[in-house]
Amino acid sequence: CGLTNDETVEQMAQHENMARTPDFTDLYPHQMYMEIALVFDNSRYLFSNSNLTQVINDAILLTSIMDSYFQDIRLRIHLFSVEVWTDKDRIRVNFTKIEQVLSQFLVYRTSVLNTRVPVDWVHLYLKRTFSDLLAQSGGHACSRFYAGSVSVFPDVNILAPATWSTHVLGHSVGMLHDEAYCQCKGRYSCIMGTGRYGFSNCSYADYFAHIYRASSARCLTNLPGLGYVVKRCGNKIVEENEECDCGSTEECEEDGCCQPDCKFKEGANCSTGLCCHKCQFRPSGYMCRVEENECDLAEYCNGTSAFCPSDTYKQDGTPCKYEAHCFKQSCQSRYMQCQKIFGLDAKDAPHQCYDAVNVIGDQYGNCGIIGVREYKKCPKERSLCGRLQCINVETLPDMPDHTILISTHLHKENLMCWGIGYHLAMVPMGLPDLGVINDGTSCGKERVCFNRNC
Repeated sequence: CGLTNDETVEQMAQHENMARTPDFTDLYPHQMYMEIALVFDNSRYLFSNSNLTQVINDAILLTSIMDSYFQDIRLRIHLFSVEVWTDKDRIRVNFTKIEQVLSQFLVYRTSVLNTRVPVDWVHLYLKRTFSDLLAQSGGHACSRFYAGSVSVFPDVNILAPATWSTHVLGHSVGMLHDEAYCQCKGRYSCIMGTGRYGFSNCSYADYFAHIYRASSARCLTNLPGLGYVVKRCGNKIVEENEECDCGSTEECEEDGCCQPDCKFKEGANCSTGLCCHKCQFRPSGYMCRVEENECDLAEYCNGTSAFCPSDTYKQDGTPCKYEAHCFKQSCQSRYMQCQKIFGLDAKDAPHQCYDAVNVIGDQYGNCGIIGVREYKKCPKERSLCGRLQCINVETLPDMPDHTILISTHLHKENLMCWGIGYHLAMVPMGLPDLGVINDGTSCGKERVCFNRNC
């Protein structure tokens, strides 16, 4: 794939050292995400009969195939952008070696694409013939200037170029070329070799070693955002200058309030909303949103709008059951928090559990996280604001991925304290912390927890 002899020798040395490095195959990697941009040269566009839709469909299919390979290692490939050179090539591509095209493309990425396409990797497809099928830079994904590659897309066969692209992306996340002893699903013809049967045990080890380094894969933890939605009548989103939007012509035929031109039918005042009924506003005083709990307030229609007023709730600090207080629309009670996690038999643990666990300063007991690598120990006077501790746990609940339940036995008090861990790697993934004491929870007379402080 265009790697030099020196790079191959370096790969062999690293593979020979694998027996002396930790075994990564038993690790449970966190979900990662790579955002890519695909670029197609002018020859590929002309080969597709100048059909832009066909080229975009090819891009989606290529990405889908790449994503299916990487899902095995919990890395998702997201197509962020497609660029098609419809009128002319934006760089010189008529070289004899594909590496020369790559050099030009990396300059184009740095000077043009980086300013408008913030992605982790960029790949160019060429409808040309070279002695090598592909070439990539020596950089990794997350590198601003060298995260790019080029490969040929010579005919209608899409599986081969998708497999070559997967090989390139494998290198971008630390994977080396497979050696003779590397296997995938019982076969020796794997993606990082010359086959297409998935990633080998060697590739798994390379990838895990790469992502567990401090900064080599930082960009892969970013959750991809939602794409841009084109504003138009018929997308079922009421936008500027539209009164309603019932969707397609067929859907609008079933709608009694809205027309296909996104205007109300004659006599209609509304088409959607909690305060809209049969194309008319609900009367003033009609309850459109019931109270969810004792700290919430109901909302009522005003008679002149199709929409229910904004959600409102009781003032923070209002007393609620179990000698707790309302905070941000909920009754913040340790007792109720324990029941929600461990079932109706569970109860809030006595202060001895909090004092024993939260002063340790690890993923199971702490008063917060300092930076990205350190847990904050709780002083005893703040231990009630660290991590939740429960007793009388009869059954263990099903928990989300990566979540760990822990029990701590206090021999002197004969207490079994139950809690939930939250480790540092869960932070950049945006995973919720289910075991932290909620803000607004009481920690003493006329005192509540806020940001792990009492």
